[in-house]
Amino acid sequence: MQLFKDHIGRRGRLIKSAAVLAAFLLTAFCHGQAMTGVRELPEAFYAESDAALRERISGTFTAPGVSVTAESSADETLSSTVSCRLLGVITVKKVPAYIGSRAELVPGGRAVGISIYTDGVLVVGTGSFVSESGRKLSPASDAGVKAGDVILSVNGTGISNSRELQALLDSPERAVLDIERSGERITLTVTPSRAETGEYRIGAWVRDSTVGIGTLSFYDRVTGLAAALGHAVVDADTGSLLKVKDGKLVAASVLGVTKGRSGAPGELHGTFDDGSFCIGSISANTELGIYGYLADGAKAFLAGEPVPVAFPDEAETGSAQIITPACGEPEIYSCRIIKTGRQNEPAPKGLVIEITDERLVSVTGGIVQGMSGSPILQNGRLVGVVTHVFVNDPLKGYGAYAYWMYKRFGG
Repeated sequence: MQLFKDHIGRRGRLIKSAAVLAAFLLTAFCHGQAMTGVRELPEAFYAESDAALRERISGTFTAPGVSVTAESSADETLSSTVSCRLLGVITVKKVPAYIGSRAELVPGGRAVGISIYTDGVLVVGTGSFVSESGRKLSPASDAGVKAGDVILSVNGTGISNSRELQALLDSPERAVLDIERSGERITLTVTPSRAETGEYRIGAWVRDSTVGIGTLSFYDRVTGLAAALGHAVVDADTGSLLKVKDGKLVAASVLGVTKGRSGAPGELHGTFDDGSFCIGSISANTELGIYGYLADGAKAFLAGEPVPVAFPDEAETGSAQIITPACGEPEIYSCRIIKTGRQNEPAPKGLVIEITDERLVSVTGGIVQGMSGSPILQNGRLVGVVTHVFVNDPLKGYGAYAYWMYKRFGG
């Protein structure tokens, strides 16, 4: 019995010692050269070929006991995945790798008028009205219709504007509404009531179009793809992203500027009309901007020479340039990239820039509304586009990486 107890005791001490040793080795590894290198790996790799990716990996990371390899990815949006393994067995980190030829795009910088017609009609609010019997009614609210809903059809008939919606609801018959809400499709049943003014209503305010001024970001000479804004067009009342049925980009004239100051963003004042030169269509509205295709003659009208698009990891803090129409025609002004975000997938707000050109500051105070979409150049490459101004510091603003903006729709 004593021998058995001694054996159990020795075994317990060995297990405890092994656990302490393992903990020590793990701590040493986590704070050692290997894991320091792993933590310093980029959030994603970008390369123009498999060979360039392998060269990039070999030049980026060397640490004892850790191997770094590129492997084919099952994700259709990725070319490869870079895996870091301890002793060739334990995977300690995986990052995506994007492989493809470097796009060449013509930077924009021209003021554009934006007209968007929605797919269906957007509900911007519900409320009551006085019926012919003198009662306050709100059939839309009672049926569960909410601000932000997009009404796509009535009783199976598709609609594209408020007039079509009113015509289909101009009766006391129950109507089935096909609605898109937060990306999901639902159906609601509503019964219109006659208002004291004589027409049938459901008590919903809707919007079927929007217009505004922005800046052209870039276009592709080969495909004709054009992009602007660098951020989504959202409804002013609901904050909902507008779902595009169609629309157009036209040349706009800058009439003046309200100078920005802390707490009060400035604004470009521009104008366009039905006779303005049509630059192209609008077919998509995304979190990284609006997209469409150039109209006939637009390439000659816009002119410009293509430049290579920078990969996100090529952006660096330091001097850069911005092309913007603040004084009417597109002009190049100096700025500075003060922060580069580590991103491994398309997302807005990848850069932070600061306007340093006194000519631009004297006119606008920095970044103002209407400059969204202005291209940012660095080291001869298109690195990003302006998206938002810092409300409390108009000299500074966010930028989206041009790589992601192009890849979101055209790459």
